[in-house]
Amino acid sequence: MFIDSPFMTDNTSLPFQLTPESMASWLNSLSSLPPAVAANQLNLTLKELARTEADVNALLPLLINLSPLALHLSNSLANVARAEQQGKAYKIAKLSIQLLRHLSLALCRAIESGRLANETQPIAIFHALHLIGYCQRNSALFYEPPSATLWKKTALLYQIADKRNWLQQPIAGKFADLKQPNSIEGVTKRNLLFAIFAPNRYAAAEIEQLFKLAAITQPLLETSMLPSQAPDFYWELKDSEPYPAKRGHWQTSRGIMAISTQRLGGALRLGEISSELPQAALSKLTQHLCGYDQLFATVDLKPPILPARFFPGLGSVQAYLSSQDKLSKILRLSGQSANRSALRDMSLVPLEHEKNFYKPSNGHVSNFAKQPGFPVTLLRNHSKQFVVAESSEGAFYTGDIGMLSREQQTPRLMLVRRQVAFEDTTLIAFEPVLGELSIHDIAGDGGKTVQAVLVTDENYNEVFLPRGKYALESKIALPNGSTLQLKSCLEFNEYYARFRVTVDS
Repeated sequence: MFIDSPFMTDNTSLPFQLTPESMASWLNSLSSLPPAVAANQLNLTLKELARTEADVNALLPLLINLSPLALHLSNSLANVARAEQQGKAYKIAKLSIQLLRHLSLALCRAIESGRLANETQPIAIFHALHLIGYCQRNSALFYEPPSATLWKKTALLYQIADKRNWLQQPIAGKFADLKQPNSIEGVTKRNLLFAIFAPNRYAAAEIEQLFKLAAITQPLLETSMLPSQAPDFYWELKDSEPYPAKRGHWQTSRGIMAISTQRLGGALRLGEISSELPQAALSKLTQHLCGYDQLFATVDLKPPILPARFFPGLGSVQAYLSSQDKLSKILRLSGQSANRSALRDMSLVPLEHEKNFYKPSNGHVSNFAKQPGFPVTLLRNHSKQFVVAESSEGAFYTGDIGMLSREQQTPRLMLVRRQVAFEDTTLIAFEPVLGELSIHDIAGDGGKTVQAVLVTDENYNEVFLPRGKYALESKIALPNGSTLQLKSCLEFNEYYARFRVTVDS
């Protein structure tokens, strides 16, 4: 299978010829180097291999044979990074992630060339998806945002394999870390399931267990490319990870993968699957996979009725906080005390140019029932973590952010965690975001001004940003002279990007 190649070090910047003997000699030379130095040299080589024009049939076995070293060095660097100080740790963690990213992209490029022998294409897809999965794991360990590029490649590889009927074909992985799952479908399901687990919301030690759990339980993940009524999650096979179903009555369309996690969630709840996850984390995961069914089961549908209104979307949150900020300044200029009570009484009425954010009803807003936003009814439940509401008008989406307002109470920031159809209405699980809220103008992509919603708590600080490209450890200047530094990505979806931050004055 290996053939000599005319592509030598002097014209490709590679440190070896594309033969197994030359590469083996080079790998042996790396063994005497410190792990960080060896990893850096391997990373530079992988970047070259990802863009070389060499014969892909000669290149493929070399790339596969580099996999165990890349995984070993990546794991070693990840362990070192977790023990280092934050500034230095990030550079080491980045190298850990890049090793697997560049190797998987080199495999993807060989597959996309269309020049691989037919019998080796499924093997290449299998290994590329395995490495993408490990890259996702290490990215989650350091709370990186999901990679749009790797999700786009995952979708492409899956579609190629599906078209050629390779999904369920057993493939013998050559190395221990690449043996299970042993099919393209199995590896894809593991990667999808790991993303569905929302690992960035867990501690690093729990993230490792989540990845192992995804590999073990992926056969229980039920998927379909046919239109499906009320799936738990869906995957668009584009450049993003799977998301929760948009609404309780929502149906997938053709070309979108519908995903059900009920079978898996039920097995975990019944203790049919062993896991080293702490019980609190396991309960959190099970609730997520089972659609918060136990939360909805505790709801008391009897009076008293608690009317409220929900203002969906990051734009609504920004508009509310902007109007509150302006009202605070007006009160200060007029000599009044900008206390919370005064702001609470005034801030629910949007300014004229901001009404489009709130979708107000026609006419003057004179009382709570006529306030803009969607009417919801709050329902009593036994959870201290979630707020449950019902609505027959809710045109908002699971995963979205918004403000929940009750009469004579300060609006609260909420995340829509789940919606389920219930008779002729919809039940919604809201998760409150605790902390003091403030809004700040910042420089966005292309220098355009956007707004950041800062959440300040005594133990941590978070920021909600419009979706875009963000790098950990990058700094965002605020108009008041403070600086936010992005430390970890907690959530990243089509509605917002949520980061844990430090605030430097």
